[in-house]
Amino acid sequence: MKELMDGYTGVKFKEIQLSADMPLAVKDLFPIFKQSAQLLKKYGMTPQNGGNMSVKMTEGIVITSSGSNLGYLEEDEIAYVRKCSIEDRTVEYNGPNVPSSETFMHHLVYQSRSNIRAVIHAHDPATAGIKDKIVKETAREEPYGTLALARIACDTFSKNESIIVLKNHGYVAIGENLKETAGLIILTHLNLLKETA
Repeated sequence: MKELMDGYTGVKFKEIQLSADMPLAVKDLFPIFKQSAQLLKKYGMTPQNGGNMSVKMTEGIVITSSGSNLGYLEEDEIAYVRKCSIEDRTVEYNGPNVPSSETFMHHLVYQSRSNIRAVIHAHDPATAGIKDKIVKETAREEPYGTLALARIACDTFSKNESIIVLKNHGYVAIGENLKETAGLIILTHLNLLKETA
């Protein structure tokens, strides 16, 4: 069932659609997005339109679209971001739907951690009241889709961190691929449940 979370008003950047068509290589990635999203759904981490995931390409990134529900992800709900300009607050993309409102965050995380190939942002009720010793958390809460959120996420990742918590906003995890990154989120979720039991 597709519903938008309370307070969600869409993207906070100027979107420039280059084409509604997707390159075949991008379309071929959809099953990997779907499988990874289903892993998160199994553990209750895909509420409404909360969360997003991406894969770094040689040029650009493939990311879930704005308003998509990871638990019920459809083939037209990934976009190929060819260019992301923080200065101009613009995102140029291919695909039928606008890229995720967190595109800037994904873009900046890839810039700051050049060795990674996948980023997942997932919502998990278990992160409420989390202790920093379990998973590093951002110093403060920032509104979704803002540069402030993107920057505080990058600042919170150290060279050794593979997963952080955005204060009151769920996980951001990084890895070599989507399946590995989803696995890290699930493992962290299970460890949090043990710690808080």
